[in-house]
Amino acid sequence: VAVGQRGHVLTSDDGGRTWAQAQVPVSSDLVAVHFPTPEAGWTVGHDGVVLHSADGGRTWSRQLDGRTLGEVLVAAYTKSGDAKWLAEAKRFAAQGAENPLLDVSFDDARRGHVVGAFGLVLRTDDGGRTWEPLLRAADNPKALHLYAVRRVGEGLFVAGEQGTLLKWDGSRFAALASPYAGTLFGLVGNE
Repeated sequence: VAVGQRGHVLTSDDGGRTWAQAQVPVSSDLVAVHFPTPEAGWTVGHDGVVLHSADGGRTWSRQLDGRTLGEVLVAAYTKSGDAKWLAEAKRFAAQGAENPLLDVSFDDARRGHVVGAFGLVLRTDDGGRTWEPLLRAADNPKALHLYAVRRVGEGLFVAGEQGTLLKWDGSRFAALASPYAGTLFGLVGNE
């Protein structure tokens, strides 16, 4: 499965010799895709879009977009009573659909994370039916863009601007020392 500009999703079942265009409900640029199982997959992109496929990438449904993302943030931080993060959530909501999500990673067909511009971090434990914002649970005081989220061995890591490296410690994404001050766009590794 390959994703790209203007909502294009292409699938191949013959090792890439031939490709078919999937049915997709958006025209937003899609920038990352992840399949934790052969059938269940997610893609993210511009306009705060999260799409889900339950059929190996042939068809996709919208789970989240920039408009509903703002509502999710405001609802979560209104409930928490945290004035600082509620103000930040309202700022995201006022911007509408302009903030992209830049990477997605799922452990299985239920548990996953998405990251994006200005420190966006969200997780789901129900396959994307609901999303929990983790803005205040990330050591990212400058709200730097986050470009990658990956499970490596038993750890869950995030990478981004200005050498940002974060690792989930069970309750938050804690900052790690980085050997590089530039932008980190991806993560790979093994146990």
